Amino acid sequence: MKRFNWWLIGLVAVCLSMIPLTGCIGVPQSEFEALQAEYEALQAEQASLMAENTSVKEQLQTAQSDLTNLQADYDTLNVDYEMLNADYEAVNQELADIREVYPPRDFSSLSELQDWLLENDVSDRPPTTTAEALYSKALEIQEDAFNDGYIVSAWIDYYYETELFYVNCTAVVDGYVWMWDPETDEPINFSDASDLLKLR
Repeated sequence: MKRFNWWLIGLVAVCLSMIPLTGCIGVPQSEFEALQAEYEALQAEQASLMAENTSVKEQLQTAQSDLTNLQADYDTLNVDYEMLNADYEAVNQELADIREVYPPRDFSSLSELQDWLLENDVSDRPPTTTAEALYSKALEIQEDAFNDGYIVSAWIDYYYETELFYVNCTAVVDGYVWMWDPETDEPINFSDASDLLKLR
């Protein structure tokens, strides 16, 4: 369409330039005025098309600028999403880890208790000389057991007559209470009176 308009304008211009030549041979004034009006109309149309082209270019530049801004926003949102997704995965993993040990439970068998005590390193440390230090070990075993999903109690017993103290850990195993010295890790069945004599 634009090529045709330029061609038509060129044709009209050529025709108008030839009018003075043909004017000598008698071109009617009405034809000249019609051609002149058509030429002016084509020039006006050309100016309109050029203005429209400029407007389209400006719209294109605006659209490209908007696209650049949207791409920057997308990149920022993508980074935010990746960070949130990483946080979500970390929290999800933490929740899965908690579900493995919560709620804490009793040991299912004596061998499970013995295996756990073997893995725990509190009893491998040098012996203590005070009740407070020994009780601290018992509390640490209790905390380690809780972190692994088991229930262990720590307690201290003091006998005024003999001025002796006893620090022990206890756990329920298959309905029975087992106790042990935090520094020896040798469970004794608290429910069995004959085993209790071994503690004295």
